[in-house]
Amino acid sequence: MVQFVLVLMFLFSFNASADFLGFRTGDDPKSKIPALIEKLKNLKIADSPQYEESFNQLVKSIENSMEEEKLFCSGESSDANGKVVAKENKQLCFRELKTHYLEAMDTIFDLKKKYLGLIHSRQIEKLSEIQQKLKADIDKSF
Repeated sequence: MVQFVLVLMFLFSFNASADFLGFRTGDDPKSKIPALIEKLKNLKIADSPQYEESFNQLVKSIENSMEEEKLFCSGESSDANGKVVAKENKQLCFRELKTHYLEAMDTIFDLKKKYLGLIHSRQIEKLSEIQQKLKADIDKSF
């Protein structure tokens, strides 16, 4: 029974330290990056300057947030409330940041790939139209 109580106390103290300053092993509620990634995922792909501008602004916001959080995780800056990450939470902070970074890079890659596919298919359509017009002009002239 004593061992059971000790194990419970250990688990409780581990959870309490992991939740200190909002650092959890799951989602980090203080990070802006997941919300920015979600906005990026919800961005409607279109062959327009507005899409490119929105995409570029969101990517720049993600990059800026990454840099801010990297400084926070290293202990060089504080969060919005003036709190600095504790030494024992730095590694956890960097793991969370790495997870967000990888998710952001995957999302950016997927959107760029889809956008380039859209542009490529439109260029192929235009090329096919030009080919059809040239063939029609040749048929008319001979």
